[in-house]
Amino acid sequence: MSTHNKPAVPFHKSVSLKGIDNIVIKGNVPHGAQRFNVWLQRGGGADPEHVALVLDARFNFGSDKNIIVCNDRKGGKWGAEERNAKAFPFAHGEKFKLKIQLHKDYYKIQIGDHDVKDFSHRMPVHDVDTLRIDGNVVLDEVKIESILN
Repeated sequence: MSTHNKPAVPFHKSVSLKGIDNIVIKGNVPHGAQRFNVWLQRGGGADPEHVALVLDARFNFGSDKNIIVCNDRKGGKWGAEERNAKAFPFAHGEKFKLKIQLHKDYYKIQIGDHDVKDFSHRMPVHDVDTLRIDGNVVLDEVKIESILN
């Protein structure tokens, strides 16, 4: 298990998803925030060629208001956006707990007590080597829980 208290944003952490059970992110979204993102990607850069999952929480971004958008990227090309999250349980100025559970064929995304999205694996899990969090968010804790080491 790896726990990071009050990490700076953007947050980067090398990971190996082979044994990870959960990624737990606790924080809050400041008033006036437009969006924040959670990335599971290959490589540590800010514009990765390969992204297994990006969770984009959009409060007020372009024409999007209070929506979660999930996507992947292969070889620099974005896949089809998924905009069908069951809820948007974020609010400016309030704390949240976001959990990404790794399952055999998909990521289960939970925010607080809400199951908001299952996102099917579009690239092999073992290709992911970086967790990145950026945007308008204040992080209290990022925890990577592993069953296997």
